Amino acid sequence: MPRILSVEDDPDFQRLIEAALNGQGFELHCAYDGLQGRDMALAISPDLILMDMMLPGLSGLEVIKLLKENEATRHVPIIVLTAYPAVEGFFESEVKSHGASLYMRKPVHFDTLTKVIRRLLESPVR
Repeated sequence: MPRILSVEDDPDFQRLIEAALNGQGFELHCAYDGLQGRDMALAISPDLILMDMMLPGLSGLEVIKLLKENEATRHVPIIVLTAYPAVEGFFESEVKSHGASLYMRKPVHFDTLTKVIRRLLESPVR
């Protein structure tokens, strides 16, 4: 069963993610700030990470940088889910340049998110 880590500080949105992925064949773990997200990623070795950008402690971008610098987590695909205001795609390209696999703006369509998760998990390139 693929292990997914969701790093999201909004408990209501975190519950929506849980509801959307419940029963989809994933083992979901939740972190509520950047430090906890980094620590959980190192502890549980997730197969995929859902990452908010505006987090207490460490920002999502800081967490991505740390995880991509670590040999144990470098290969883990990261989907950024954020309401962060985009300036003509600048932020999206910055996030991707630091190793995020995909950038999705909130609100997210959870059927689409589930399909994207499955596609990334099935991809041989990580």
